[in-house]
Amino acid sequence: MDESKRMRGNLTEGPIAKKLLLFALPIIIGNMVQQLYNVVDTIVVGNFVCSDALAAVSVSFPVMMLFNSLFMGLSMGSNIIIAQYRGAGDREKLERALNNTASITVIMGGLITIVGLVFSRQILELLNTPANIIDDSTAYLRIVFGGTLGNMMYNTCNGIARGMGDSKWPLYTLIVSSVINIVLDLLFVIEFNMGVAGVAWATLIAHILSGLIMLVRIAKGKYGARVTLSGMLHMDWNLVGVVVKLGLPSAVQNVAMSLGTTIMQSFSNQFGSDYLAAHAVVQKADGFAMMPMMGLGMAVTTFVGQNIGAGNTERAKKGTNSAAAICAGIGGVVAIILYFFGIYIMRAFTSNEAVLVMGERGLKFLAFFYVFIGINNCMGGACRGAGATVVPAALSMVGTFIRIPLAYFLAVQPLNSFIEAAVAAGQTLEAATTAGVAENYMGLFYTQGLSMVIGAALMFIYYKWGNWHTKGVTARMNAGRAPAPKASEE
Repeated sequence: MDESKRMRGNLTEGPIAKKLLLFALPIIIGNMVQQLYNVVDTIVVGNFVCSDALAAVSVSFPVMMLFNSLFMGLSMGSNIIIAQYRGAGDREKLERALNNTASITVIMGGLITIVGLVFSRQILELLNTPANIIDDSTAYLRIVFGGTLGNMMYNTCNGIARGMGDSKWPLYTLIVSSVINIVLDLLFVIEFNMGVAGVAWATLIAHILSGLIMLVRIAKGKYGARVTLSGMLHMDWNLVGVVVKLGLPSAVQNVAMSLGTTIMQSFSNQFGSDYLAAHAVVQKADGFAMMPMMGLGMAVTTFVGQNIGAGNTERAKKGTNSAAAICAGIGGVVAIILYFFGIYIMRAFTSNEAVLVMGERGLKFLAFFYVFIGINNCMGGACRGAGATVVPAALSMVGTFIRIPLAYFLAVQPLNSFIEAAVAAGQTLEAATTAGVAENYMGLFYTQGLSMVIGAALMFIYYKWGNWHTKGVTARMNAGRAPAPKASEE
């Protein structure tokens, strides 16, 4: 690797805060742009189709994430190894890691596509998806599953580029594919009147395009190491074992989180299509609110990975602390925006008054909890970048699954009790359900806020008093090479 390429992605030297922010900024912008995929879908469907179609798109998202999460967790192991080999300057193992990661992506992407195409409707039926939206939900889900491999290839290549210290090219690629996604959304839905299916086709095409662009860039050796067909066919099973060891906890965590989200979706489905539409819009605003903090967390993962690989633990800790402080400030700004301007955000997506009322109340409540997400992302990202993936995964699963009993006792059980009492008092089932939803839907938002606090508290305890910073060195020794310690650097 020549000197210019070495320095371009090197996060082990130079001013910590400046390096971290310059590296994080394209990731944050990229996350914002990526959020446009679903946001544009939501705006187009909500304004040019109907609120039931909006609910159909919302219901489909947790199902997609349930399948994609296993792969995304395993790819985390690859990203950690890539960042640490990059920090240590081990080109031979770096190139092997790149090719093995590409192979895993193709295999997992193909399997998930097949399962998703075959079982989409059955899964939606198990989740008690309302009958008035299940056809649109199934159509949307099957089409988007067709683009799984392209989406996974983009995420893999994005992670490879970040591990190598490049956060700009993933952004450029995402901007191009997002513009295409927006144009196709408008064309398919407004001009061709394809409804929910049109939105899904636009998303599929954009996913495939973004994956191809990044794959070609890496295959051409733009990072000093390249992906080749022969390299992909020669698996290094020792390296695969290390990748699985590092990535499996994150994979299990992601699957558990997605499973928890899917169970929560089945709870949400009991509150009807108006709530589902409101929740869909809140989740879009929620996604944008979290993007800066998620971007910093992802940047910290690479920053810590490179510095642990270089043997500079103290610099890794300083970078994490700086990122956490920045996230706390961002969380405060987000709270002000969502609390005072949440209703205007809602009106961009829908004019349905029942949906607006539910969504505005949810946004105002959740506004004050985003600071906890920032803490969780930065400290969790640091632990994973160092190679400590087991404990953060376990803590995240605790925070996820505690949502289920909270949601049941704060929302579902009160709803069912209200309906039962109202029907016994002589109301029709429809009137009782409508009144019960209005009385109890906020319990689902209360659950979301409480889980943010619990997750952040658990992660802070481990980051503060755990031995996460030793795990990366141990993992590298198991892979056959341990870096020499490096002097601390401001």
